[in-house]
Amino acid sequence: MSWRAWPSSLFVRMALILLLGLLVAQGLSFWLQWGERATVVSQARGQNFADRMAEVVRALEATAPAERSAALATMPHGDWQVTLITEDQVSQNPPRGAIGAMLSARLGSAREVRPLGGAAGMGMMHGNMPRGFDVRLQGGQWLRFSGARQLDTPALPRDLILRLAVTLMIVTAVAMLAVRQATQPLKQLAQAADTLGRDLDAPALAEEGPTETRRAAQAFNRMQARIKRLVNERSRALAAVSHDLRTPLTRLRLRAELVDDETLRDQMAADLDDMAAMIDATLDYLRGLQASEAVRPIDINALLASMSEDALALGRPTSIQGQALAPYTGRLLALRRALQNLIDNAIKYGACAHLRVEDDANELRIMVEDEGPGIEPHELARVTEPYYRPDASRSSATGGVGLGLSIAKDIALLHGGDLVLVNRAQGGLCATLKLPRLAGAAA
Repeated sequence: MSWRAWPSSLFVRMALILLLGLLVAQGLSFWLQWGERATVVSQARGQNFADRMAEVVRALEATAPAERSAALATMPHGDWQVTLITEDQVSQNPPRGAIGAMLSARLGSAREVRPLGGAAGMGMMHGNMPRGFDVRLQGGQWLRFSGARQLDTPALPRDLILRLAVTLMIVTAVAMLAVRQATQPLKQLAQAADTLGRDLDAPALAEEGPTETRRAAQAFNRMQARIKRLVNERSRALAAVSHDLRTPLTRLRLRAELVDDETLRDQMAADLDDMAAMIDATLDYLRGLQASEAVRPIDINALLASMSEDALALGRPTSIQGQALAPYTGRLLALRRALQNLIDNAIKYGACAHLRVEDDANELRIMVEDEGPGIEPHELARVTEPYYRPDASRSSATGGVGLGLSIAKDIALLHGGDLVLVNRAQGGLCATLKLPRLAGAAA
């Protein structure tokens, strides 16, 4: 069986493997007990059969030959038939099995015993075939013992079956508890790693349990502390860079104003504007990767309406279709930045922005559609990379440094969602911001 067909949960897989092993072990134990019981029952029946044969043979040998028929008629035989036969009626099967030795041991001297039909061993037969033996008495007279078909082995006692079932249930419960104890730390580690991706200030893992679990928790906590320290150091570096770069840019602007050549002055001012825009975009992108903003319920409908009014006030055509069914729990400023980037891109490259909202219990989807040329299919997966720009219509002539979609995607990932870009069949690009509504997705 392929592992792909098994459930994906490690707990379920381990539980199924242990349960299967327990069932096989219990079944093997049941089969061994049944086989041993069948052997014991067969031997007991053979011993009883030999005792009864010995009693009949002893009684008939003590009776005169002429009176043996009458004596047989008075003897109780149970489910056996005992008859005197002549020499020509004797079975031609050679003596074999243990019944002859058992009978001789009980009588104190050897007796010739021949099985009927295909009987062997203890004289037991399978199915509905008869069983029986021809026994030679002292003096040469032959006696035939023939019985009904072989009886089935009695079923196991109910108490034994009940004990086996109770044992199986107890062992299964203990095994399930052991599996849960073994997989619970992995589940907690996975949850902590998922939370860490959204919140560096998440509580540290409890360093408890077995040695291996404690070591894994300690390693995870050390990793979380290092990541948090690196992010904090980067934040401090960003603040320093922001201050250190803006100061010389301001001085250059002042000096550019002193240039007499108007054309050169304009060129220098344009270059300085580009540099300032690149610095602002880079700092904005790096700030967008941080998760320091608090999580709060957000009225998505009001947020989109406000952003649409702002765009219309600037003469940018926008429209909204659909609405969110409930507030979304997330980071307001981050989501506003992501949506603003998508709207700006749609207006910049597609002349307009059509916002469409789809919502259900599991996911909130906000689509921003434009009527522009779209993006080449082989470029769709790369345009969300930082500083990457397609060579076609979305060139530097339209402004920007290629970070808008990267910021939007990172913010979507920060909320446990994603940003999906597809070309519309009627032309233009559709950017879908997918935000999960699962509990704790944005925490």
